[in-house]
Amino acid sequence: NAASSTATSSAAATATATLSKNSSTAVTEGLKNTVASGLAAACSKTILAPFDTIKTVQQHVEGDKALGLLDAGRRICGRPGGALNMYSGLGVAVLGSMPSVGLYFGVYSYCKRLIEPRLRRCLGSDRADGKESFCSDRTLKNLSIMCSAAIGNTVASFSRVPYEVVKQSLQTGQYPSTRRAISSMWKEDGMRSFFPMGGVSIQMVRDIPYAIFTLLSYEYIKENWAMKRSADDPSNRWVRDMIAGATAGGIGSYLTNPMDVVKTRLQTAGSSSYGGSMTVCAVAVFEEGGPMAFLRGSVPRLMHKIPANGCFFLFYEFFRRVLKVE
Repeated sequence: NAASSTATSSAAATATATLSKNSSTAVTEGLKNTVASGLAAACSKTILAPFDTIKTVQQHVEGDKALGLLDAGRRICGRPGGALNMYSGLGVAVLGSMPSVGLYFGVYSYCKRLIEPRLRRCLGSDRADGKESFCSDRTLKNLSIMCSAAIGNTVASFSRVPYEVVKQSLQTGQYPSTRRAISSMWKEDGMRSFFPMGGVSIQMVRDIPYAIFTLLSYEYIKENWAMKRSADDPSNRWVRDMIAGATAGGIGSYLTNPMDVVKTRLQTAGSSSYGGSMTVCAVAVFEEGGPMAFLRGSVPRLMHKIPANGCFFLFYEFFRRVLKVE
């Protein structure tokens, strides 16, 4: 009994030490991922701002007539300032996306590093009670990615909404400059202008599924294709990082475009429009153009998101290697 008690105590102490080490490592890696993703976001936002502007203008148009890609481009360039309007809201987008994306990927990395080992100890191949695995480690890994993506995006959504609202107001031509937009919006409705009714909830309704679809796809493609090919041909890893990110971003973007249409309407139409209700807004969009109305802006969104995710994950993996992230 004494020997058994000693062995149990030793095992418990080892498990506690391992959890402590994993937690410490998770914090360090989370901080490094925060820096890497923030820098990557700034790079990708700057390169692909025009597609995001066109997408926002297309989705902002109300009524049963959709605005074509070229028509949206002409409308944007027809404002005072010409082609530079394609970069409307870029400053606030970069300054807003760096902390929000950094927070998102930092929390995602931290949670994934903690959740997956715990799931494997409770339900997988590392079960402490020695019983048979409840489900495969692959399934548990996917579950940890989904949970971590949801947690990271929930935290980041609250910091993302204000800059999204200001950026889209600039893109739709409601204000001539970031300074004017912020001051005018504050005078009109105070803090409510930056957190319109339904704005945070629809941001989360769109972004959490988007994050889950995108990161599940990216982690799978990275593990089963990019990493395996790069082991034999490391010189072209950057190409595979870009392809993996672009493919994952395209999947996530297309599947969540309906939520993006509703989000854009709620965040650009004013705090009193649609009563801040996602359901009322979605019904109004459906009545205007039927099911196809929810695909408005999908082409420029894909044209923006596919290369944006390709560029983002390219820079993200580059900065991760620079920072020696495990």
